[in-house]
Amino acid sequence: MKVVLVFLTSTDNVSTEIMAGVRDFAGSTDWNIQQIKFAGTPFPVRNLIKFWSPVGCIVEASGNGLNKNSIPHRAFDGTPVVYIGGDSSVVPPNATCVVHDAKATGEAAARELLAMGFDNFAFLGMKGRNWSLRRKNAFADAMQLNGRPFGAFDLSSSGKNHNSLKHWLTGLPKPCGLFAACDTVAEAALSVCRLSGISVPEDIAVISVDDNEEICENTTPTLTSIRPDFRQGGRFAARLLARKLLGQSKTMPETMFAVSGIARRGSTRRFPNRDSYVADALDRIWKSGGERQSVKDIIAGFPCSRRNAEIRFRQATGRSILEELTEARMHIAKKLLSDTQLPVAAVAESSGYSSLAHFRNVFRKATGSNPLSWRKANGTLSKSYSPYVC
Repeated sequence: MKVVLVFLTSTDNVSTEIMAGVRDFAGSTDWNIQQIKFAGTPFPVRNLIKFWSPVGCIVEASGNGLNKNSIPHRAFDGTPVVYIGGDSSVVPPNATCVVHDAKATGEAAARELLAMGFDNFAFLGMKGRNWSLRRKNAFADAMQLNGRPFGAFDLSSSGKNHNSLKHWLTGLPKPCGLFAACDTVAEAALSVCRLSGISVPEDIAVISVDDNEEICENTTPTLTSIRPDFRQGGRFAARLLARKLLGQSKTMPETMFAVSGIARRGSTRRFPNRDSYVADALDRIWKSGGERQSVKDIIAGFPCSRRNAEIRFRQATGRSILEELTEARMHIAKKLLSDTQLPVAAVAESSGYSSLAHFRNVFRKATGSNPLSWRKANGTLSKSYSPYVC
């Protein structure tokens, strides 16, 4: 079989999704896929090429902590390479790249924050990163289209300008909708807000990109994040590599992969009119600990008809009561699958499902995978469950 090396630089669900996409494409080929994971030091590319003699390589060049020395490109020595990520500080000139659609990302963030009724907006980026600049420009275009001004600030990659970040966040007109270029940047913003007494999401609502669950589920409050379709990115990268191996082209224009959705969490759950009944409903949903609750149970706490209760809940949260219940149940299910060895049937019951078949269907729709496959891919990770409390 023909060996293809996949160099991974993320340690979260991003790399898992990329690999799933690569394998989607490779399933119809004679490729033998070998994963090489980033360990914090430059990849030993030359030795790996000598050991495996691969026909080609796919390199995820967008993980945090990378610099121009992390991936010694010359060591590939003529081996066809496709990069996932187009950051010029990491990727060599004229490389074949698959990148996340910055325009779609910026527009998704703008729509989300504009729908929340803000008059003030801001962008927090990472200095010297091309992907951050692209997302900033896309967000700026969306704001300009809607006649809304916004402020911007870049966090240094070393993280040494947190005092300046504090000054900037404190000085923003409030309430404000903040788009952070990635989850790591948003995590820094939330930390500074907490230490500075800035209330999130009441003063500043935060949305970011990547949906890194290791970060998003462990911030205070939990972090809303745009989810790029990394699986699609993996498929596109594998397809481009196959074209290169056929000699169709030595260099190709960038190929962009899309947004797959938004994982809404506590950092954007604002209540402009502070509907106490919606707040109480959210509290009961997220504090249930897997207790079997139905939409009817939640609606029972509202002093109005079912229809009006659903309308009030959606106006305040952007989701239906059933969607919120499902989100809370999936959080519990993922924690149990990743942190325990409970049988799937027990996980289903502990997550509030009386039917194993129904649980499997809902889980697959939410994650794109069945519970056992998800456990296999994520079981070594230890995530803390941080339910949203209104």
